[in-house]
Amino acid sequence: MHGFQDGSAIEYGDVSWSGFKSLIDAEINNNTYSKARYKTVFCHKPPHQVLPQITDRHESANIKVAEEEEFYSVSVARTIERSDIEGGEREVEGSFALYQHGKSQIWTALTGYDPDFFKRGFKWVLKRAEPHISDLYADSEELREVLQRVEKELSVDITVDKTVVYSRDEGQINFQTRPYKQVFSDNKLTNGYVDKLNFTASRKGELFFDGFISREGVTKLNAGDPDLFNKYLVGSLVDIVSEKLEVLVDTSREEGGEITEIEVEFDEEVLRSPADNRELISALNDLTKTTMAVFHDNPYAHLSLVDFVDGSNHDIYVTGSNTVSIVPGYKGSVNSLIRVADQLSKEFHEGVMHVREEPNYDLTDFVA
Repeated sequence: MHGFQDGSAIEYGDVSWSGFKSLIDAEINNNTYSKARYKTVFCHKPPHQVLPQITDRHESANIKVAEEEEFYSVSVARTIERSDIEGGEREVEGSFALYQHGKSQIWTALTGYDPDFFKRGFKWVLKRAEPHISDLYADSEELREVLQRVEKELSVDITVDKTVVYSRDEGQINFQTRPYKQVFSDNKLTNGYVDKLNFTASRKGELFFDGFISREGVTKLNAGDPDLFNKYLVGSLVDIVSEKLEVLVDTSREEGGEITEIEVEFDEEVLRSPADNRELISALNDLTKTTMAVFHDNPYAHLSLVDFVDGSNHDIYVTGSNTVSIVPGYKGSVNSLIRVADQLSKEFHEGVMHVREEPNYDLTDFVA
């Protein structure tokens, strides 16, 4: 089932959620090459309703959703046509489980199929569901908080044996085995971010789980206890990014709705000059499926961005040497705000988002 136990001949509906987790446990701990691959996403609409509609827009794909006990099963079959493929085309087939975190709008998809299906079937489907299903991102501080929470709640030692760090222009891979805290205090993070890392959580030689986590909400269980991994690692990721999502949900704007401004605050003065403004503009200009107009770049920056994914538009201002404000326009969806915030975080600098409070003026502000 979903790539576990040899792809499994078990029919949909025959396995409960607890039974499905037993399959995962048996497969990954008895087969060195088997992995449980997860991706956590934000769903604006119920995903089991959205995903089958992809078939209507992509004739080369067939997506079916079946309701199970406490989760959904999603089967994917698509044809990839390219001139560099022998015969001009090939098939990608597989399936994944999809489950909701409580009553929130955050869901996690899970599969045991190989990296080819994970990239060209699993992730392809979720991306085609945009803007109804949005990618999540966890910045470096949030990734550190996830691991710190796991360390504290399970009383384990967390050791990293592979890290990928980007310094805006290039990625660097580090295979040094070290405590996770050293990764986040590395000097390479001064102008960069942690993209992904492999780690183990253990206590006195007892392995709790061997896993992987990335900023794009992808996690992977290589070995260990699936229940602990889901509850503490995936659960901590969900809890921590939820705080950021609340800001984006609260400030998103339906057509003609009330305007609420987001402020992104950086821990350093990264916007002290026109050159810094142009670096910010360049970073946002690289966001895919958007167009941008720059009204000012000296002495302050003001630009307008239109997102072709769903027609959202935003005005973006430099409001201080360490602050940027994002003001949703006539329409500013959560999906679009996530895309803009993620782009700022990756290609400019990581910062903390909050709702910008309205200034509180009194008479003395206007009278000399």
